[in-house]
Amino acid sequence: SSSNQETEEQTDKSVSKKGIFSFLPGAAQPPKSNSKSSSSSSSSISLDSGIKDPVIEYYDDENLLQNRPWGERAIVLVGGVVFNILLAFACYFGEVTLGQGLPHASYGQGAVIAGVPRADGPSAGLLQRGDVILTANGQELISSLTQPTAMISQSAIANFISQIRDTPPGETIQLTIIHPNYSSKTTSLKTITVQPERLFDETGTNTNRGPQSIGVVLSPNIKGIERIKATSPQDAVQKAGMAVYEVTSQTASSLVGFFASLLSGRGPPVGQGMSGPIGLIQTGSKIASSSDWSALVAFAAAISINLAVINSLPLPALDGGQLVFVLAEAVSGRKVDQQLQENINGVALLGLLMLSLSTAVGDIGSIFFR
Repeated sequence: SSSNQETEEQTDKSVSKKGIFSFLPGAAQPPKSNSKSSSSSSSSISLDSGIKDPVIEYYDDENLLQNRPWGERAIVLVGGVVFNILLAFACYFGEVTLGQGLPHASYGQGAVIAGVPRADGPSAGLLQRGDVILTANGQELISSLTQPTAMISQSAIANFISQIRDTPPGETIQLTIIHPNYSSKTTSLKTITVQPERLFDETGTNTNRGPQSIGVVLSPNIKGIERIKATSPQDAVQKAGMAVYEVTSQTASSLVGFFASLLSGRGPPVGQGMSGPIGLIQTGSKIASSSDWSALVAFAAAISINLAVINSLPLPALDGGQLVFVLAEAVSGRKVDQQLQENINGVALLGLLMLSLSTAVGDIGSIFFR
């Protein structure tokens, strides 16, 4: 009837004005709204000759963030990163003023054998837990003229592992080590020769396709850990700021190196990996169960800095990528097409989801197959 038809038309118009998708069979075009809040930009994909995909309308309402001036959008995008940095700063500031103090490790030369060498490995009977490797083929792992830090020690270990893996099959590596004698509480300097062997490959069978190894786990040579407390509010600001700077620079350097290695096809750097939400939850639960509030605060600060650094990356779907669009608008004077931005963000989001899935698989594998 005419009354029913009129009612349907009014309903369709009200739905269109609210921006709700319309699924009307046989409708060549969706009902158009006279509202000033909707723009003329829309996208649709034809499913067949009689049915159209939902029409997505892009609004030019000035109260929406996407329609605000580029300067205001840039402030909002940067705000999230700044907040994460300030949260980490607050954690460190509280630790140096009200807490036990920030833990500061002092490092020595070389790399320490962190675990018992594999019984069937090439180092069995030659190296033991606690040995410190100083040189490899006459070259110092860490220069004696350099004051070791966490980053320098980790880099030295990665370079040493790369040297082991690059050793041609059948050749040996001469190591200079400090061997501790726990019974007499003395140490001795020794020179040993180790022949690297290939590990099992990913299939779990020794097909001589795995990387070269000497069968030990290495860690930085930590001499001791002291707690740093602030003597004044100004000193607390300085110490907390330095802690934020050090962790941020180390995180950024690791991420850049990780992604650069992946994009170059070399795979992740030696000794580095990426953990997903499952790995973070596992680590956080271990720290929380230890009842060490200082470690828990440091973990929260590190997570906050990681979020800030990752969100700053110029990748679509992240704040850094959105900021690239905003800066492009500032330079060109024209806003990047909204639909183009969403298409780019969609592809990038799919890539990030795949990366997150791969890290989740790796975390699960490390739990059950470590």
